[in-house]
Amino acid sequence: MKPLKITFIALLMILVSCSKSDESISTNEDSKFYKGMDLSFQSELEDYNIDYKDADGNAIELLDFIKSKGTNLVRLKLWHTPQDGENSLEDVKAYALKVKAKNMDFLLNFHYSDYWADPGTQTPPVAWQGMTTTQVKVGIYNYTKDVVTQLKAQNTLPDMIQIGNETDSGFLWDHGKVWDEFSNNWINYANLVSEAIRAVREVDTENKVRIMLHHSSVENAIFFFNELQPYTIDFDIIGLSYYPQFQIRDLNLVASKLNTLATTFNKDILMVEVAYPFTLEWNDNLTNFIGSVDQTIPEFSPTPQGQKAYFEWLATTIKNIPNNKGIGFCYWAPDWVAFNGNENTSTNGTSWENQCLFDFNLKALPAIDIFNYN
Repeated sequence: MKPLKITFIALLMILVSCSKSDESISTNEDSKFYKGMDLSFQSELEDYNIDYKDADGNAIELLDFIKSKGTNLVRLKLWHTPQDGENSLEDVKAYALKVKAKNMDFLLNFHYSDYWADPGTQTPPVAWQGMTTTQVKVGIYNYTKDVVTQLKAQNTLPDMIQIGNETDSGFLWDHGKVWDEFSNNWINYANLVSEAIRAVREVDTENKVRIMLHHSSVENAIFFFNELQPYTIDFDIIGLSYYPQFQIRDLNLVASKLNTLATTFNKDILMVEVAYPFTLEWNDNLTNFIGSVDQTIPEFSPTPQGQKAYFEWLATTIKNIPNNKGIGFCYWAPDWVAFNGNENTSTNGTSWENQCLFDFNLKALPAIDIFNYN
């Protein structure tokens, strides 16, 4: 029996060694698969006591409900000095406390703007306008460090921090712009991003925060991250938006692009902005972002079941990204329903209600079951 015992121990050692080797393949240490929601509108919507319901029509408390359905990540955007008073640091701090109290992870989305930032608009905060690039570098470092310090002080240090929103064109124009006549300006973009990351790392002394860079396009992200390769930026996650109405709809090509990103750059991939319509109808007086079938994917109808089927495909596609690099998804504004409120986000103005995870009666849709995906 003694030789058998030695063989058994050796076998155990081999298995443990293989297990450790497999763990080292992915930078996602606990192999968590993120099923997230961007709830940045909640700091405003809560004021209107919207009667969200479960699928059976029973009233729910939103955070309790989405956690019970499997949501484990909440994303919140931050504007520097908000033009409309929403998404301020105080709003983020208050909602982050609620998120952490539910034991969900928190993703902080720095826009580095006073309003929406995206590939076509990357306007610096008014407070930074008129500065030189050198001064903006100091500004982004100080601002980022202050925000993260305040969040850490109230025990809501983000689990992830996103440096800019959909920065295909760079950010903080023209200092960090990389489009058009600024196509040779990558070094300034990289330097500004690195200053923000340095600020985060100095506050996060235990190295808990994972840094994300965010691109709006699955098909064009390879070029973007290739351009950044020479600058060895200290980040952990490639964040991507995928809205079919604006991007490729060939399902095989989407999967191929994701796989190429993973194998080329060796970074985890989070589909940080995704959504899909459950109808082409509307529930207010504003035209929706998606209003015709040619804006959808042929394989998935704009119906409650089509919306669910789309997310089943998406979650499986992310899970199948090589080397465990696909770490999850985050649904954008699942709660931005039509309601009686102010002129910007009410029955007079939401353009998103047919892409929510709650129907026009505010009942949870079948797609919410995908958040239990393992």
